[in-house]
Amino acid sequence: CNDFSVGIELEGTDEQPFTDAQYNALIDLTRQLRQAYIAITPERICGHSDIAPGRKTDPGPCFDWGRFQAALQD
Repeated sequence: CNDFSVGIELEGTDEQPFTDAQYNALIDLTRQLRQAYIAITPERICGHSDIAPGRKTDPGPCFDWGRFQAALQD
């Protein structure tokens, strides 16, 4: 999948929530990438766990997908 996707790393674990600073940086970077690459639509954004189920767990259960997706609609 590395041939046709962009991976963004958020430092953390499956047990710890992500910080506001991490969400803000992720949202800013995602907005920049979406401006540069029009094919990146909200529907095409997914977690590593969606690309490699059973092998990867990130971003994990503590990731707030609703918060992230809502911020991309602003």
